[in-house]
Order: sequence, then structure tokens, then C-alpha cells
Amino acid sequence: MNSASSLTPLHDNSSPKSSDNINAPRSESNKDNPSNNKVQGITSTLLLAVFAAISGTSFHFGYATGVMNSPQGVIQIFIREIIHRRNSNSNPSESTITLIFSLAVSIFAVGGMIGGLCGGFLTDRLGRKGGMLLNNIISFIACILMFISKPRNSYELLIIGRFLIGLSCGYGSSVAPTYINEISPRRLRGTLGVVFQLGVVTFIFISQGISLNSVLGSTHTWHYALGLPIVFSIIQVILLFIVPESPKYLLLKKNDSKGAEKALRWFRKQSNVQEEITEMEEEQNNQQHSAGIISLFRTPIVRWALFITVFLQLSQQLSGINAVFYYSTVILQAAGFNKEIAEYTNLSLGGANILVTILSIFLMDRVGRRLLHLIGLGGMIITSLILFISLLLQSINVWNKISLAMTILFVCFFAIGPGSIPWLITAELFNQAYRVPASSIAVLVNWSANFAVGLGFKPLFTGALDKYTFLLFTGLLVIFFLLTFFFVPETKAKTVDNIYAELRTGQVWRRRFHIYHFNNENYNTEHQHSLTTI
Repeated sequence: MNSASSLTPLHDNSSPKSSDNINAPRSESNKDNPSNNKVQGITSTLLLAVFAAISGTSFHFGYATGVMNSPQGVIQIFIREIIHRRNSNSNPSESTITLIFSLAVSIFAVGGMIGGLCGGFLTDRLGRKGGMLLNNIISFIACILMFISKPRNSYELLIIGRFLIGLSCGYGSSVAPTYINEISPRRLRGTLGVVFQLGVVTFIFISQGISLNSVLGSTHTWHYALGLPIVFSIIQVILLFIVPESPKYLLLKKNDSKGAEKALRWFRKQSNVQEEITEMEEEQNNQQHSAGIISLFRTPIVRWALFITVFLQLSQQLSGINAVFYYSTVILQAAGFNKEIAEYTNLSLGGANILVTILSIFLMDRVGRRLLHLIGLGGMIITSLILFISLLLQSINVWNKISLAMTILFVCFFAIGPGSIPWLITAELFNQAYRVPASSIAVLVNWSANFAVGLGFKPLFTGALDKYTFLLFTGLLVIFFLLTFFFVPETKAKTVDNIYAELRTGQVWRRRFHIYHFNNENYNTEHQHSLTTI
């Protein structure tokens, strides 16, 4: 997961000795080597494999996140009609209907938790491709159940379908980033890693457009919008029969060196891939066994890396972003906009999310993960605070416009940092032995928080806390900003040994300052020397 520094050749930072020399300048000797650049570059086959990985995973994830937003009114009417049809004497309260709808929204995250927990087991035993193929069976069934829920007059089928699509997305959010990370050259892992998040935000936007009342979000057509993602599963199944398995999985898990070399040549469109194969073999020699989830807690430095992973995942979900994605129509109506304007304004949120995520692809390996995450969290703190104030003062005309602007900026700052960086850092904090179980824990934490926000936000926002709900998110964002500032190391273009060496020194924030100060002094000395020479 690296771009400007990701322009550094792979072996520049892969030496085990580098952990003792974290701040040493990387060798420039290979920058002008065309063969290295060719081996490490983006190829059409690599892009095809990345697209194959995200088509049935992040596309589903994004679409399922955004599709329930605009048609929530007609779905709540559907739920009320079913209850009345079953018992003509019943008159369910608004809070009951809201609770059932909130369950249909948030059960998606319960499925995600379970799917994430199964990630390590299935990915190691079936392989990355095998796991994704199996995953499409679940998403296929989910789409059918959600589609038939209306003609069968059953909101229970809708809830079950949402649970199953969550199960599929939970597993997909573990296996697809793992596959992309393993097939990407080290210098491009940051850039290609963000593509998963780009797929998510793109299909949040697409789902918001498709689920508009004037498209497929009306009383008679909303179930078509929910069944449509079956197309994503079909596309991924076809593509997975074309692309090869992860070379790293073939070599490290299956001991298939010939298969790994063949797959790597396909991805790189190069016959000479020995350097990467050698690096994988070194990792295999250093890796004594595949770790289980319990093993993550036995080694102090791995336990510390897991702590960082957990609070980074929480910083993504407890930032309040899913409250915006799930319920932005409700938020904007509370700010004084009518329902139609609020629905179309959703599209501007989705569009802003896509544009800033694309921007983050170019910044990820130039600026670094740590700084981008801090910028994102800092921006979200400011915008959530102003959004809270604007919702309190929405009776004054100008403040409802400010609330709209702050909602868009809130989404933009999320896309810069917390949108993708927690997943990138998770993949980079662990070696092959620990990566899959750590990813399972990350997915479990992420989806648990997603569930809590999905189920709890609307009752809080429309009842108990009202507008003060966003003040709660602001407080959490401040905590995550401080944790990131003091404890999260920069992982860009570093081996796991390098990262752990930095963590062992402690006081990451001071270390970052000293590195900056050291580099500045070096620059000034060299600059003065060059002036003297002139």
C-alpha cells in the first residue's frame, strides 16, 4: 500500500536488517532499472484480478450500505401493511415500525460479524479464489430472498436476505483485501488496496441513485433495487475462472512453488519473477506455523499491533459515518430539507465520497497512512461539531445550508482517512502467519460497531439524544485522534520487522517528530553545502 514511496523497488525495503535502520535513506540504485519497474508495475492482468476480487465483494458491500436509505419510507409502509394484513385489529406504533426497519438495516452488520469471523478458516482452507466462489452462493441466495420479500408479503424474508448479504460482505471484506494485498507489488499495495474502498463508495453512490423513488425506489419497484446486485455475483464467478490464485497462498500454504511462479508471471506479464519468489520463500522459512486467533494474544508485540488494529477499525465505524450513509435522508430532513431534496442530496454525498477516495489513491503512498488518518479524523471532529450546531439552529435559514455543507465535508474527510486506512494498516501490521486471524478480528470489530450504529442511531436521533447524537460521535472522534497520534506508526513501504522495531521503541509521535527534525537538518546541511560548493 504505497505510491510515491511506493515507487521504491521491492527489495529496497525488504531486508531483515532494515529494522535496525528505520530512518536510513533507502537505496536509489534500482530506481532507474527498467526491468525492475516493469516487473513491479501495474499490468492489465493485475487490474483484471483486482476487479475480479472487488466485483462480488466491495460492490455488494457498498450497494447494501446505501440501498436502504432513500426507500425507507415505502419499506416502512410495506412493513405496516403486512402487520395489518396478518391482524386487521393491530395498529403498530411508529416506534415498532422504526424498530423493525432498523433491524432490517442493522442485521446486515450481524451477518458481517459472522462472515468476518469465518474469514480465516475459509480463506486458509479453500484459498482466496475458492473462498470468493463459495461466497457468491450466499450473496446469490440473499438477493433472491430480498427480491421475493415483496411478492411473498414477508418482511421476514427481507430481514433474512439482509442478514445473508451481510454474511457475504463480512467474509468478502476479509478475503478480497487479502487477495489484492498478496497479488500486488509492494510498492503498489497502498494504491491497489484503496481500490476495494473505491468499489464500496462507488456502489454506495450507484445504490443511492437506483433506489430513488423516480428510479427503482417506489412502492411497486423497491424490491427490484434490492435484488439487482445478483449481477455482481455472476460477474465475479465468471472472472474468477479466468484469474489465478494468489501466488503467496500457493507457495506459503500449498507449497506449490511452480504454481506460484506461474501465477506471478501471469500477474506481472514477466518471465523473470525470481526476486519476488525468493522474498516469499524467505518469509516461508521465517514462518514456523500458521497462527490461530488465540496466538495473536500470546506475543506482546503482536498483541500491541492487534490493539492498534482494533481501535483503528472502531475509528472507522464509530465515527458516525454509517449514521450518515444509512440515515442521511432523515438527517437532512431534520435540517429543514423536504424529502425529495434530501433524497437527491444523497447523491452529492456519494459523489463527494467517490472523488475524495480517488484522490486518496494518489495521496496514500505519497503522504503516508498515519498523516492521512489524522487529517481525516481531525476534519471529521470539526465538521461533526459544526453539524451539531447547525442542526440545533436549523430554524435559521442559513444554518440548514451549513448543515448540508458539513455533511458533505464530513463524508469527504472520512474518505481521506478512516474510509480505507484501517484496512491497509491492518494488512501491513502482520506477517503471513498472523495476517488472516488478525483480519478476522478486524472484521468482527468493524461489523460489531457497524451493527451498533445501524441499530441505535435512528432511535437515538429521533428520540433519546436528538441532535446531541452527533456530539457523541464528536467525543469518540477526539479519542480516536489522540490514540492515532500517540500510538499508530507509519507503515508505508516498511516490512513488518521495521514496523515492530518502531513500536518497540515506544512514543511513536516523538519518533515521527525526531525523524522529521532529523531529515530537515540533513536537508539544511546538504543545501548549505551545495551553496558553498557553488
